[in-house]
Amino acid sequence: MQNSFALKQAQPAASGLRNRALAFAALLFIATLPAAQAQTITQLFSFPCPVQQFSTCPQGYAPNALLQASDGNFYGAAQLTTIGTSEPHGGTLFKVTPAGKFTLLFTFAADAPGHYLNGDNPATGLVEANDGFLYGTTFEGGTTNNGVLFRIGKGGKSFSVVHSFCAPGDCSDGSSPQSLILGHDGNLYGVTLAGGSNDVACEALSGCGTIFQFSPAAGLTTLFRFDGSSAQGGSPVGLTQGDDGNFYGTAGGEVFRFTPSGLSFKVLARFPQVDGVLPTNADSGLTQSTNGKLYGGVLTYSLNQAQFYEINPSGTGFHEFPAIGKLAVDFRISNLIEGSDGNLWTAFTQPHFANGRVLAISPDSGAVVKSFLFRGANGSLPMASVVQAADGKLYGTTEGGGVVGGGEQPSGTVWTLDAGLAAPASLVAGFNPASGVNGARVLIRGNHFIGTTAVTFNGVSATFRVLNKNFISATVPSGATSGTIAVTNAGGTTVSAESFTVLIP
Repeated sequence: MQNSFALKQAQPAASGLRNRALAFAALLFIATLPAAQAQTITQLFSFPCPVQQFSTCPQGYAPNALLQASDGNFYGAAQLTTIGTSEPHGGTLFKVTPAGKFTLLFTFAADAPGHYLNGDNPATGLVEANDGFLYGTTFEGGTTNNGVLFRIGKGGKSFSVVHSFCAPGDCSDGSSPQSLILGHDGNLYGVTLAGGSNDVACEALSGCGTIFQFSPAAGLTTLFRFDGSSAQGGSPVGLTQGDDGNFYGTAGGEVFRFTPSGLSFKVLARFPQVDGVLPTNADSGLTQSTNGKLYGGVLTYSLNQAQFYEINPSGTGFHEFPAIGKLAVDFRISNLIEGSDGNLWTAFTQPHFANGRVLAISPDSGAVVKSFLFRGANGSLPMASVVQAADGKLYGTTEGGGVVGGGEQPSGTVWTLDAGLAAPASLVAGFNPASGVNGARVLIRGNHFIGTTAVTFNGVSATFRVLNKNFISATVPSGATSGTIAVTNAGGTTVSAESFTVLIP
């Protein structure tokens, strides 16, 4: 789906997503890529669909990005279930174990009148919140068919719609939710592509999009509404929360910073116009590297050109890396992730390698330093972001390819790749409270907490529970004294920068 704001006004946003979900993308690389590495991509599961048109794929197809949850399993959403129609609908939620065992958790289906009140077309991947539930959004469906925010247990039970977007009358809460992230405060944050306010610039979409917060206890709060002006832009792609606590994202042709404490918005950089025709548009969300910089992907539609860029959180140092490819058809660049090797990882599909590749990109030069080939039988057409799991391996999905039996056709895969990366070390970013007595509960915040094997307070082992990849709940152990908190996983032991103070009752 093209994230050009001008193009969005010309067609309904929901239709644009459906087009992206069904489009088979291709990139033609300008420079010669490194030869494919010796390691191979392995199919864990392939989504089977009937050969007959106008049928239903019972387990879904065209899966989105994966999430590794606190139990070590992978969870995801398939975008659609109906095939062979001009208006495909549905979608599923699923679990896949590291060994490839698939479990269908939920199917988005219409009621008797044909309304998808529980949601339709899951928009992105899932997020595991501190309450133990998985949360996600759908691009359509709900009471006004403008998308929902939903919750489900990891066992597939307790599904519920916690917010239906586009309040009747003004759509002030936004419509067509795009993504979710877990914030430093434990709340969920996300953006909508449309809705918010009925500005002239975005009148056809009932607004230019929003930034929202969701608390399981307090519900949804709209934090910011884009107006489509040159000072704000519109149709945001996604959010990431930086080390400084601010949110960063892209909206059309610009990179922005949103400060939650003061609800302040600032454009950090605008992409240059090319030939005075169409601006270069940010097409992926942002990823912050351990070097502190933010990285994202852009498409220049007038040149059919794809490339990556870097920028400092302050707004300085904006730099576009040399173009890596030609855009052949509608394509969306997925978010980059930083691997334990320090490189940025993603996956593309390009004509010379029609099934696509998994790529590692240097954060210093933007050059491709590693590539791994999809061959159809192990997947084809990677569209979603990849994830590095606690064991160091890469996992992801493709929208096509795979191997299935029973006379059915494969319609996407869940795959894994051992690229020789070390298991990622945990990061202890902070904890709350900063002091407490023996037996007190402490919430530790950081990253790569899945697979944690030990937590210590100044060297004394503590009981703990991994809530998700970003939070651990630990209990101050008896006999502990004031000092640092350490977290151990397969990547080693990481120690907090600050000390926890043990209080004497």
